[in-house]
Amino acid sequence: MPRRALIAGAAALPLAACGPNRSGSTADPTADLRVSWYGGQPVHDGVEGALAAFRAARPDLGIAEEKAPFADYWDKLATQIAGRQGPDVVRMSMTWLSEYSRRGALMDLSGLVGASGPIDLSGLDGDTAAAGSTDHGRVGIGQSSITQACFRNPALAAERGIRFPATWSWDDFGDLVRGFATEAGPGMYGTTDAGGDLQLFEVFARQRGTELFEGQSLAVGADVLEEWFALWQGLREDGAAPPPDVSMESGDFETNQLSVLHAALTFGWVQQVTFYQPLLPDHPLEITDVPGTTAGDLGGQFVTALDFWSVLATSQRADDSAELISFLLSDEAAVRSLGLSLGVPPARSSRDALAADPDSAAGKALAYVESVTGRTGPPPAPWPAGYGTLQGTDFSRIHQEVAFGAMTPTEAAGAVAEAAAAALGG
Repeated sequence: MPRRALIAGAAALPLAACGPNRSGSTADPTADLRVSWYGGQPVHDGVEGALAAFRAARPDLGIAEEKAPFADYWDKLATQIAGRQGPDVVRMSMTWLSEYSRRGALMDLSGLVGASGPIDLSGLDGDTAAAGSTDHGRVGIGQSSITQACFRNPALAAERGIRFPATWSWDDFGDLVRGFATEAGPGMYGTTDAGGDLQLFEVFARQRGTELFEGQSLAVGADVLEEWFALWQGLREDGAAPPPDVSMESGDFETNQLSVLHAALTFGWVQQVTFYQPLLPDHPLEITDVPGTTAGDLGGQFVTALDFWSVLATSQRADDSAELISFLLSDEAAVRSLGLSLGVPPARSSRDALAADPDSAAGKALAYVESVTGRTGPPPAPWPAGYGTLQGTDFSRIHQEVAFGAMTPTEAAGAVAEAAAAALGG
């Protein structure tokens, strides 16, 4: 069953289903607390180690673990909620935060934060501590401080006589990646194709003075969307970004054109450098800003939490759940186990506790977040309900239509507006 339908099924539950009396079986009937998260093996290893430390601190509390890859996780969680068999503590993405909050599936944690409860946010970065609230209360506690960034391979560029600037504009970016492709020859690209990345486009839109959304509606104009699609179309036409058939076969970290040394740079969330770097042991990567309207312009970027720890509204273990969340955020053993698997730790004390080698990928990610905190634009409001469909299906599909020549950038801008209206209902 599609994820959207499952979430709709959860919405059809009577309000009593979100109350304290959970019915039905659980994955482990002997457990007092069920914890569920998504991710790959590094995430699983990190969370399991952190939970082991919590068990040592709370040996009286039985804990059951449930984990899954990102896509499978959401289908399973929606099914569990619809069947009134959800876990207690869940990893929640801002992609779906508003959706689940609107459905009444997430507990308002306001009474468990600060002086009134066990969750202490006083040491967290300000924007991360403020994240996680919707119209239905504080439904998430930020688990990391992350920002969009660019990952560049200076050694690969130097082999072609290209030197990366410390700061750059989109015009500088275009000139550089075209120059690299010209010098490197066929099958080599200055950049991966990020035209289908709605989250990177949000930075681009904010640089042009507009938020991506206003409430449940798309706020960005057709002119900015058209400019974005035309930018990437031009890079593909000039051979500076891969053709669409190559990009479609480069959909994970291992096959990304950066990882196979066919592209000089790519984009992503800052902590993802720790996934790329092991694939390029002889090519130290550098982290830098997303290009701006002018060189050094950080107004479109933001530092915030985009993943959260949440508690389902059906949980009968609110206090224990809150204690676990606080432990995961601040306990040194938990912080060390998690490392950067969930993103950059959201407290300076936690980042200091990691004591990462400044030349390592983790050290570079930590230093980058420290360097831009306070210099970026303010974080956006939580993405609206329906964002997951717009991001994961519509925007990338429309970009592919442009890449394969089935749409012009002008037509794509109109298609995004139509898709957003359908997905967001605004």
